[in-house]
Amino acid sequence: MKMGSVQLVVFLCVINTVRSISNATHENYIDVVNLTDTLLQGYSAFTVPRRNQSETIQVDMEFSLKALNKFDVVDGHLTVVTAIALNWTDDMLRWNPSSNKNISQINFPLSRIWTPNLYLLNCAEEFLVYTGDPATKEVEISSNGEARLFFMEVFTTTCSTDIAFYPNDVHHCKIYLSTLTSARKLRMGLPQVTILDFETNGKWKIKDVQSEVELLGMNIDRVGISVTLERRMMFDIMSIVFPVVFLGLVNVVVFKLPVDSGERMSFAMTVLLSFAVYMTLIADKMPQTSNTTSVFCIYLMAMLTYSTLIVFATTFSINCHHNNTNPVKNCVHRLVQAWATLRKVNPNDKEADPIAERKQTIQIKVEPLSKPASNTETSTDDSKNKTDNSDKFFFSFFLLYFIISTLVLFVMILCR
Repeated sequence: MKMGSVQLVVFLCVINTVRSISNATHENYIDVVNLTDTLLQGYSAFTVPRRNQSETIQVDMEFSLKALNKFDVVDGHLTVVTAIALNWTDDMLRWNPSSNKNISQINFPLSRIWTPNLYLLNCAEEFLVYTGDPATKEVEISSNGEARLFFMEVFTTTCSTDIAFYPNDVHHCKIYLSTLTSARKLRMGLPQVTILDFETNGKWKIKDVQSEVELLGMNIDRVGISVTLERRMMFDIMSIVFPVVFLGLVNVVVFKLPVDSGERMSFAMTVLLSFAVYMTLIADKMPQTSNTTSVFCIYLMAMLTYSTLIVFATTFSINCHHNNTNPVKNCVHRLVQAWATLRKVNPNDKEADPIAERKQTIQIKVEPLSKPASNTETSTDDSKNKTDNSDKFFFSFFLLYFIISTLVLFVMILCR
């Protein structure tokens, strides 16, 4: 009986000991509230948390790109989803975990402790980066005073675009972040930038990301994050570049159409108008600036000039063909008319008989009609040969023009 009582007492003592140890090593709600109130007694959220106020506080940044929402090349705006963590040491929020129920970490509301403000200097919309409710956003504080503020934001920044080698263009966009606090009180460390969990974009791909810290003229640190974007050019090559190349190739075929078909001029004008439409479409995709001019825009302008010259060459060919089919050669006809005019208005020939002059003029005009039919057929054959020769020359010249222009375009784009 006594042994049973002893065992029962020992068992109860073990349970009480385990319970007391458990209560001593695991914090509860009241313990966290009491420690929070103790730490915040005499604490000011408007003063840099340094016991020695002459010392600077170091703020380190972790920057992670999560997604690229939009990159507007025309307006020069870059919209990204980011995850940012700010780390610093708060001298006023330190405690001993062993004497405080082993509490090693507490989350403080953003409005109750000092936090560095972070501003987007080259912003297109919001200037302050984190714009959430300060009463609900929390800062994680460790027992040794290390503070960590983590947030995710979508912000839009300005970006200088370079479309010289469109559609194989590469853009270097800068994201400038700063606390706008004097470097005598706050210094910013070199940020750690990661893109490991970046969501793939169908139009752009991240080629490189770099970071640097610069000291502005007002003794303020500025973090610069350089993001290099490269266009996925397959869609633009298939939908924009190739149609223009095919139009240029089809344009030169106008000189293979028969002159008598009557389709040459309409064909040439249709292709010319097509190039003009493409010029309008491409202009909407390019920034309205003359800092850089796209190689493709230059090529499109060359193709527009090429098509215009083809219209002039087609007009010349058709005109020569129809003029040369006339039995009276054009040049001889003009000389005869010029001579007749000179004879009519010659002041030294005052006593000339007007009736004789009229007869002479009539004889000159009627004289070619007396030519035999064989000469007319010969003239027609000569006209056809001359038209064929001019078409061959124009076809070869414009085809060479097109090939050289297209080769230069693709070499400059692909060998950027």
